[in-house]
Amino acid sequence: MDQWITTSEAAARLGVKRGTLYSYVSRGVLESRRQPGQSESLFDRTQIDSLAVAKHDGRRAGDRLLRFRAVSTQVSSIRDGRLYLRGRDIADVCAEMGFAAAARFVLDVDEPLGAPTVENSGTAAVDVERRIPLTVALIAAHDPLRSDRTDASARVLGLVPVLAAVVPEIDFAHPWVDLLATTLIDNGLAASTTAARVAASARAGVFDALLAGYAALSGPLHGGAPAAAYELVSAVVDGTPVDRALADAVVEGRLPGFGHVIYRGPDPRAQIVFDRIRRDAPDSAALAAADQIIARAGRAVNIDLASAVIARELGVGPRAGEVLFQYGRTIGMAAHAVEEYGEAPLRWRGSSGG
Repeated sequence: MDQWITTSEAAARLGVKRGTLYSYVSRGVLESRRQPGQSESLFDRTQIDSLAVAKHDGRRAGDRLLRFRAVSTQVSSIRDGRLYLRGRDIADVCAEMGFAAAARFVLDVDEPLGAPTVENSGTAAVDVERRIPLTVALIAAHDPLRSDRTDASARVLGLVPVLAAVVPEIDFAHPWVDLLATTLIDNGLAASTTAARVAASARAGVFDALLAGYAALSGPLHGGAPAAAYELVSAVVDGTPVDRALADAVVEGRLPGFGHVIYRGPDPRAQIVFDRIRRDAPDSAALAAADQIIARAGRAVNIDLASAVIARELGVGPRAGEVLFQYGRTIGMAAHAVEEYGEAPLRWRGSSGG
């Protein structure tokens, strides 16, 4: 019965009223059925998802985003410029939970299922930002049950300390690092979470789904973005005039550390992190540099700049922001993958146009 969804869920996925849904049935666009004991009609999930995609395929030219309107998720949402994890505002999550507790909350699991063993890792020999993906790839390669989806959330929770251990240069227990990782757990259907869901839709195991997500995360416009913001902050800390640093930092019209494809105003995650740094280290040179940059840029700041300030202040290098992005987002990607396992398989398919 996983193929069938209720009238209420079908209407929500299509963004229409129940009456409109019934009109689709009467016109032969959709088919429905009734089951004994069910108060609502049932609809074929695949039909609903396909109709949702077709219904919105006529998006206006120039729209930069592909709108996956058929995708419903309980992992996170963005409303009125605020980020919610499992329905709770990210500010409340960060105020009441550390990363470990937030990971349990988002994965909806109480205890980890042991820590997987990394065999013949050799991770120390590769660049720091490659160690987490390599570790997960090695774990998957040596796991005879890599495609078993049983207890996937608990298995990922057990993976977390292993990931921290392969990057000893970063103190993952540091309050700023823990907070930053918490803010990065999830941010809606970003490229990385979407990639993980696509892999999960093909019923890849959770570790392989994570690898798909890490691949998307490695792009310089996603998980790799904090490195460019780090260079901007470092330039100002080291004495480069702000205007010169800003001019040098712009690449293809983008200023690292500013703007976001979803948030039209300030990134709420950045505000949370900056508030903590201001409280704990008001005399931070990196924070002072960021303030100069923000004042001169006159744009909405994002989490990448906050991440850069932490990396510079803690002396962990320009790629630390990408590592922390991977570390935190591992939880969100896994939660999305597990959620996708409950959907019809292979539902992610685009339509080509001439």
